[in-house]
Amino acid sequence: MIVSIFLRHFKVYKGINYLPISEGYRFSSIIGENGCGKSSILEALDFCFNKKGATDWPVNNDAKSDGISGDNFPYIVPVYLIHKSKLRNEAKADSEQFAKAKLLSDFLWATTLKAKGKFYDDFYKHREELASSYDKEDYFLLLAGKKYNDPGTYFGSFHNQLVFINDKPNESYDDLELQKYFKGFYEYLNSHYSYIYIPVETDVQTYTKLETQDMQKLMDKNIQKEIEKAITVKTINQINKDLDKFVKEIEDVLEIYHYKGHYKNNLTMPDLVSKIIEAFFSIKVLNRKTENSKSIPVTELSSGEKRKALIDVAYSFLIKNNDRESNIILAIDEPEASLHISNCYEQFDKLFRISTNHQILVSTHWYGFLPIISNGSATAITKNLKNEVSFKFLNLYNYRENILHSRKLHKGPLPIDYNIKSYNDLVQSIIISIMQPKPYHWIVCEGQSEKIYFDHYFSKEIQDDNLRILPVGGYKEVKKIYSYLITPIKDPDYTITGKVYCLIDTDTERIEVPEFVKEKNLFFERLILKHEGSILVDVNNNLTSPPTEIEDCLNPIIFYHTLQEFIQEYEDIKQLFDTKILDYEERYSADFLDLTKKEKATIKAFFDDNSGYNKILFARKYVQLANTPFFKSSDKLEWIEDIKKKLYPSK
Repeated sequence: MIVSIFLRHFKVYKGINYLPISEGYRFSSIIGENGCGKSSILEALDFCFNKKGATDWPVNNDAKSDGISGDNFPYIVPVYLIHKSKLRNEAKADSEQFAKAKLLSDFLWATTLKAKGKFYDDFYKHREELASSYDKEDYFLLLAGKKYNDPGTYFGSFHNQLVFINDKPNESYDDLELQKYFKGFYEYLNSHYSYIYIPVETDVQTYTKLETQDMQKLMDKNIQKEIEKAITVKTINQINKDLDKFVKEIEDVLEIYHYKGHYKNNLTMPDLVSKIIEAFFSIKVLNRKTENSKSIPVTELSSGEKRKALIDVAYSFLIKNNDRESNIILAIDEPEASLHISNCYEQFDKLFRISTNHQILVSTHWYGFLPIISNGSATAITKNLKNEVSFKFLNLYNYRENILHSRKLHKGPLPIDYNIKSYNDLVQSIIISIMQPKPYHWIVCEGQSEKIYFDHYFSKEIQDDNLRILPVGGYKEVKKIYSYLITPIKDPDYTITGKVYCLIDTDTERIEVPEFVKEKNLFFERLILKHEGSILVDVNNNLTSPPTEIEDCLNPIIFYHTLQEFIQEYEDIKQLFDTKILDYEERYSADFLDLTKKEKATIKAFFDDNSGYNKILFARKYVQLANTPFFKSSDKLEWIEDIKKKLYPSK
């Protein structure tokens, strides 16, 4: 994937700029005010992947004034982090390029070169973050790009430092020698990717025509090849033979006249393919189906609906087809443009789901996604009065911690309070969505593992009843969302028909929510284990023991078999199974075995291991087993049914 980019003299970026995009996560966002250079990054990558020979680069105006001759030329150099197994290495030509990739990667992982400007320091700081999660023995760190009006490969500030290309290390080399050594390397590297760029002004009708290059990338099908399969060479030969016979018969009538081609006398495969595309595909326009079985051409949709259609099309192809020849990098300018705020969350949620298998790059003004993206990053771009661009890089996994850390490091207020803006955008989107004629309903929970369980247990409601599951990263964040929601939901001027259900665990630390009130459209409850009755209580309920997490409240039989999947890696867990017997009479997983206090601590330690990621791994395996025929009939939880009744009382 692309993890960063070096830009020099491109649009707003004067001089050499290093901009981090990702720390290995596939969802990357670029945020900031208008004119700061968000879209420029996505456009620069488009020049690298899709406009390689273009001579019309949007060069920085100040750089133009200073003169871009000699060594003062613009360039675009993406930086890649690629697992070694993902680069082709079987054919002889690929194997040669793979060997060059290894040498280049070893150099980039190790180099400590210094120069004027902060771009080297920015690169090294970002490289250190990557190295903390990705082993250089398993991952290549690579770069290869283009410089202005030059067909060769360019390596940015490292271009003249790659001494490993010489038989005599540490000796200088000229550009001809470098280009000869790396001949075909740029094409080899980029051939592993398909870069699709959707600018904010994209015309949806033109873009979604099946014959366009971007649509063929999304479909992972080459229309020309598909037509060639249908026609076959034998068919063309027969057509030429029959038409030649027809023309010959006409010429016999004309006697002293005959027909002769200017350049060729017979039809070729490209001739037929181009005409078929023109006659068959160019007349087909994307339409949206309506509930009354009619359809609406995308040209007649509103601006927001057109923007939504673009994401829907990309989502449909990318979420269903993961067996592809190349990796998709989908870059979108302002996915929220012209979109009603109630639809912003869903738009970003789809992009986040695509990022499970494909890299997503977005530039945006809507910050409501920041608190809810667990695996992703945001690069916040700012530009000062001197037109100098700077950035703050936020890993969204630790978003709240990063915000606090950024405040401590930054003297004075941040240029934008991303934290407040993100929650305002998100809450506004929720409020608008629950006021619709067909309202949305929300479950706001603590983390990703809860979302995995809820996606399973509420799958029908998610599909049929506009239910959305929103993990926000801890009970304090759930409380914050509730606090933001309570005032507008209580306001009699708002007609609220949707519901929001907030749920947290019961911790050893007592939680008090001063603003808590009972509302028919807003709930805030805790999970707490009890022998009888519902295990859901109001958030301020006096019951605080025992501490309860969602893993304590699952189906005991499925929980038992899920935990067995991990015994090979955890000896302490295995010993429990060797000495304990499953209690089939228990309601919930907390008491699936007759465990001592110490043995329960062993289970808790397992879930806390791997920085808490075991919770997510366990949840995925639990849902996988729950969906098998053997467990499906018994997979029902009372407290889940209680939540359904609160959200949908008439059902």
